Amino acid sequence: MTTKNLNREEYIDSVANIEHSASQEFAQQSLDWWDSYYSWNKFPCLCLEDDEGKDVCYLFYHISRNNQYLTIHNILTPFHSRFNGYAKKLLTLLFNKILLHADIERVKMYCVSSSLKFYMNLGIDFWGVNRIGQYYTDFPMPDSNIKEIKELMNNEDLTQISEKNRNAIYNKLQDNGSEFNKKEMVIFKKSLTLLKERYRFKELRSFFI
Repeated sequence: MTTKNLNREEYIDSVANIEHSASQEFAQQSLDWWDSYYSWNKFPCLCLEDDEGKDVCYLFYHISRNNQYLTIHNILTPFHSRFNGYAKKLLTLLFNKILLHADIERVKMYCVSSSLKFYMNLGIDFWGVNRIGQYYTDFPMPDSNIKEIKELMNNEDLTQISEKNRNAIYNKLQDNGSEFNKKEMVIFKKSLTLLKERYRFKELRSFFI
């Protein structure tokens, strides 16, 4: 399996034949997000191609100007390609090969509740949830291998994050689900049951009380 970069036109062509409606919708949302906020030339879509030359997974990421943060935005595995480990394979190639010598300090991302188990299996913990039900993580960039994430998170000390960035994170997460409606609260409680001690909002909040 190999990776390749897709420009806007190549991405549109690649996802055009997706038949699964939810996958189609997510592919369009990813396109709209990148059109609105990021440069296709500087940060093209990273695509995983299987041994038959078929595009099976897509990843959108960008790196901050000062190399302080790698931000993972959207990972899309179309429904017909799921349950083959493609998303993990693509992330592994990103960390272990593509960005191996990029000298990036930290990694951050938001994910929806349905993706929590996937990221937990990579060793990722979460610092809280924002007002629209996205769970936030922030951890040091692995030196050479994605397998380092679990140990990095176990040893994570939030003092490694600048006060300015800690404040920004807390401002986004401080409601901690208190404004969720009944349906959202049900999902939140199920997520907390799944995450247990790996939901570390109390640790984050301790800097502000």
